[in-house]
Amino acid sequence: MRKSEDLFLDFWVVRVREFRAKMSLSQEKLAEKLHVNVRNYQKLERGVHRPSAITLPLFLNLLPDQEILAFVHTFGKLAEAGHSEEVA
Repeated sequence: MRKSEDLFLDFWVVRVREFRAKMSLSQEKLAEKLHVNVRNYQKLERGVHRPSAITLPLFLNLLPDQEILAFVHTFGKLAEAGHSEEVA
């Protein structure tokens, strides 16, 4: 099965795009909030790069507490499912 890093990248791309659309933010505005330049943000949104250890908490900080928990728990379940399929 797929590695956790690959699963996270796909998970991240969907979540960051959904968030930007929900908040009606331009790529430029969200890049500003994440302290990255627009070009790097575009690469993050396309899944060319994974978010850094600094970008990820900055993104999570933009979410309400319940959505942070949902983000973490949902990915945890995906990773567990991916790991169990690797072992099987």
